[in-house]
Amino acid sequence: MRIVSAGKIIAALCLASVCVMPLHTQHPTSHHFDMRNWNLGFTMGLNYARFDVTHMIDLYDPEIDVTLRTIKMIPKPGIYLGLVTNVNLHNNIDFRFLPSVSLEQRDFDFFFVSKITQKPDSIVRKSIETSNLNFPFVFKFKSDYYHVYRVFAQLGFQYSINLASNKKVRSDPDLLKTKEGDFMIFASWGVDLYGEKLKLVPEFRYTLGIRNIYVPKDTRFATAIGDLKSQTLMFILNFE
Repeated sequence: MRIVSAGKIIAALCLASVCVMPLHTQHPTSHHFDMRNWNLGFTMGLNYARFDVTHMIDLYDPEIDVTLRTIKMIPKPGIYLGLVTNVNLHNNIDFRFLPSVSLEQRDFDFFFVSKITQKPDSIVRKSIETSNLNFPFVFKFKSDYYHVYRVFAQLGFQYSINLASNKKVRSDPDLLKTKEGDFMIFASWGVDLYGEKLKLVPEFRYTLGIRNIYVPKDTRFATAIGDLKSQTLMFILNFE
């Protein structure tokens, strides 16, 4: 499944969560966690990262007499670790700051064909590895407390800094380069599961980059790629 399609599913679930919030108003109970003005926690999970790629395939390598035919992107799983700062604004609305670190990798296969025979000649694989420091600012819209759970949807934005940006690739024209900073739209859906001393929060999260982060300057594959916009689908467990 493409992450774009997964993002549409997450968005639909978020909308559904908001729509069902009034259904539990017949049970005006609460949990002692909800009496606090703010709370802290930590989070961990797995991510599945890819790029929304605009191809501009007009690359020819005269040294080996081959032409680039197509590019295939291969998403890779990664890990996610972070902290939770939650401010209770209303019984059904929280504001959250979720600083985190995520390790992500995307591979690109460049398929070349012989200019003379037009037959497959070679495949070159290049990777973009990122170590992102993320700063999400989100609003959490949650249903009324019912038995031991609440359903919720979160919407917001995120700024990410690639700590490994171009330090290792500035002098290597064969590597793919990206910008250091990225702005993203943030959406998620999940369930608050209340325990006596701990709240466990499984969550599906989707982030979509809104700017082109590809840097084609001084690289071998400069004209092969037009735009790169990041997309990430995550499954996360929050402990609060």
